[in-house]
Formats: sequence, C-alpha cells, structure tokens
Amino acid sequence: MSVESVARYHGVVDIDYRQRYGQFFTPPLVARFMCRWLLEKGAREVFDPAFGLGAFYFAARELNPTIRFRAVEKDATVLAHFREDHPNLDDTTIVLSNADYFSVWGSKYSAIVCNPPYMRFQYFTDRHRVIPEIERHLGRRLSGYSNIASAFLLKSLHELAPSGRLAYLMPLEFLNTGYGETVKQALLDKGRLKALLRIEPEGEVFPDAITSVGIILVSDDGTHEPVKFCTVQTLDQLERNLNDLPCRSVSIEELRPADKWLRHFEEPCALDRGALQPLSMYGSFSRGIATGANEFFLLSKSDVKKWELPTSILHPCISRSSQIKQPLITDTDIERLIEMDERVLLVDLSSSQEEAVKKYIDFGEHQGFDKRYLTRMRNPWFKLESRQPAPILFGVFSRNDFKAIRNKSRAVSLTCFHCFYPNFFGARFVDHLFLYFCSSVGQRIMAREVRKYGDKLDKFEPHDLNSALVPTPEWFSRISENVIIEEVSKISRGGAASGMRGLFDDLIG
Repeated sequence: MSVESVARYHGVVDIDYRQRYGQFFTPPLVARFMCRWLLEKGAREVFDPAFGLGAFYFAARELNPTIRFRAVEKDATVLAHFREDHPNLDDTTIVLSNADYFSVWGSKYSAIVCNPPYMRFQYFTDRHRVIPEIERHLGRRLSGYSNIASAFLLKSLHELAPSGRLAYLMPLEFLNTGYGETVKQALLDKGRLKALLRIEPEGEVFPDAITSVGIILVSDDGTHEPVKFCTVQTLDQLERNLNDLPCRSVSIEELRPADKWLRHFEEPCALDRGALQPLSMYGSFSRGIATGANEFFLLSKSDVKKWELPTSILHPCISRSSQIKQPLITDTDIERLIEMDERVLLVDLSSSQEEAVKKYIDFGEHQGFDKRYLTRMRNPWFKLESRQPAPILFGVFSRNDFKAIRNKSRAVSLTCFHCFYPNFFGARFVDHLFLYFCSSVGQRIMAREVRKYGDKLDKFEPHDLNSALVPTPEWFSRISENVIIEEVSKISRGGAASGMRGLFDDLIG
C-alpha cells in the first residue's frame, strides 16, 4: 500500500464514512516493523482479518516475495478501491474475501497481523450480536463497553495456532479500563504477550483519530518471560528490530489484569506504600450533573429575564471547565460569571408551578428537548438530578497537569468536572486532599490511574479517582493545621497551586 493509494481513497471517500467504519490506514513503516517481527521465525503464511488497503500484504511481500497471504475485509467500498488500484494483482499470492471477520469461526493461523477498525462501543452497532458470539467461543465474559478493536484482538488470540505469532496495531486505552481486564487476561494466558509498544507521535500514524496508538506483539511459544514495554518517540525508530528499541521489562507476576498497565511505560517511582491508601477511604467522586439538553436547562441572566423565570428555581452551576481559571472559587467568582451573562444558571423546573415555568416547559417540548436520550428516560422529563455543591472538583479531561478546584461556592457542576463528596470521616481532610491533588507529587501518583488518549489527552473516570492513592490520615496529621490554612489561603490569593513547599515530597522516591 502506498501513501498515494491512501490519498486517493481519502479523496474519494469522505472522513465521515471512514470514521463511521473506523478506517485508519497503517503507514508503511509501521506495517514493515510488524511484519518483520511476525516473519522472523520463518512463517510461510499470514492472515489479516481487516485488510483495508493492503498495507500488511505489501510489507510482507517486500520481506518475503513467496509469502502466502490470506485476508478478509468487510467493507466493499475499500475493497473495490484496492482492486481498482491494483488491477494486475497476482491472485496466486493472496486469497482475499469480502466477508465479516466475526461470521467465520473454527480456523487457526500461524501468523496474524491486523489494524482493526477503531470504533468506541457506542458506535460498535453490531456488538449485541458479536459479543455474545465471542463469549460463546472463548468462554470469557466481555463488558458491554468493549470496543470493536478489542473484539478483533480477542478473536485473533483465540485463533492463533501453537507456536504462532500475532502483531496488532490498535488503541491502548484498554490497558487502563475496566473492559480491558478480559483482554489483558487473554494476552497473559500461557505467557503469550511479549511486548507492548506505545507510539508517541500517534498523529503521524492516525492523523484523524483521537486515541492512543500502540503495537501488541504475541507469540504462542510456550515460554514465560518478562513483557517489554517500549515507547516509540519517532516512527524512524521502527526501522530497528524489537530488541534494539529502548524498553522496560516487567515480570509476568507484576502484570495483574485488574491493574492499570499504562504506568509500565514510565520509569517506576518508589512509593511509600505504608503512607498511602485509596481515596475511597475519605469519600468518593461522582460525575457531574448530566442534563441531556444543556441548551435548555442552562441559562444566562438575560435568558432568565427574557422568560421571566422565578429566581427560586435557579441554581448556580459550572457548565464548562474553561469558566474556572483559578484553583479556588467562591460565590463572588460565580456572581461575576452571572453578571458576565455566562450560562451558569441551572433551572429546576420540577420545583415550581408558576405560569412562566409552564410556558418554558411547553417551549422545551415544542423544541423536542423531551425526546432526547436522557430526558425521555425521566419522569417528568424536565426533572434533573439533585446534587449538593461538591467541595472539590476534578477535571474530567486534561493535558499536562490535572485540574483540581477547591469549591467554596454554592455552585454545582455539570459533567465537565467530577465531584468529590467526603464521608463523615473525610470531611476534616478536604483541604489536605485538595493540596495533595494540586501538588506535583500528588499529580504524579494519581497519573497512575489516568486513561490516556491521543494528542496527550488524559481522562479520569470517577472510579479511577476513587482508586487513586492518597496519604493516610496518620500521614496527613503530620502537617499542622496552620500550614494547611496558610497554603489554601495562598492559593486563594492567586498563589501557586503546586509545590506546596515540598509538603508531599517524601511520599515518592
């Protein structure tokens, strides 16, 4: 497959179609690296379950002109483009079928290479048929959140012949997610997982995809050896062999399927385990309020005036992360946003029977807001979740540093922030936890739980935060209350929100 062939396909088939079918084509340099590793033990035949424009076929043929290649491709459009681009293809070198990979079971392959479709579970429309089929054949329970790439990988692992090899190019987000536990267990079975490569310049591999990108190398050779975790910082590095890349070796015993594995790509840091415990001991994070129709439920001061809505049904609300610039907010900050006519007033329409409220509800139904996915699940459709203001807010998405906010206002938050609610025991440690979240040490430790996507985008789910390690009450008690008050006060006056005079430095080696 040439760069020109991909460019021609992009010129004919629009990006909406390509993204709908999860089509991101493999660069030749990546394909050659994967096929070189796949064939180095003398494999004579290669199988590709998602052929696309044939990147692996051409890479394998370049390395071994006598190689036999078998492949399936579900999308007739991309297959027709391939055949049009290569009208004189020697059919004796390839058996290529227009078929659904999940429709055929029972085969075994000695060498499997694949760049599966990249679709999140929401767009994996066939998952209600595919996932039960995989579960029946593999005897494994899959999460409904599994994406199509993981489904491809699990099927291919099941079809790998003894002594065979497998190379997959796919998102690595499963390494830090709950649904990935089944996938990680399958990779570890019989010691088959040999290496995981994280490709840092993911934009060079898949410019249109917002996801992490990595290569998975598996060999069913019966040996149990440490797994290599390699970070590829430039694609030129893939011109080397695996053993020539900078990698960390992690023993099989350290790789528990329930753990998050992305941390193994980084140099390990020594944690004072005796001084740390899960955050859940102090309380828990939950997502912010999901309205299902922000444009209806979230109003500005001028909107309220226009509809003559009573102030009794309005609640101050943070609707976008960008509205909060500072790490500590008060009611004064929220009032400033209201006066700027920002949409930071959440309407509780179920708490009033005034005519103005009924008129606004009628407007919402006329606009179809009652037919949205979330609203049609509620009774009445305009009744929102009831939440108290959370004393700590934590940004869902981030690049570089994570965003922690000490909320001393009456504002609740939408889903742009996760909301920490302390339990009775944790209430006295809210400021301690906030300072820890802001510190460089706290951010480094909590990064062990984050989910990494493309373009250095990080994401936390509430469960990730609740599992994160934080200091024990005994350790926190070593810091005087005066120091805590002073540090929070400094932040409230616009001081630095990291460092904290090294308060947490001895938690990490």
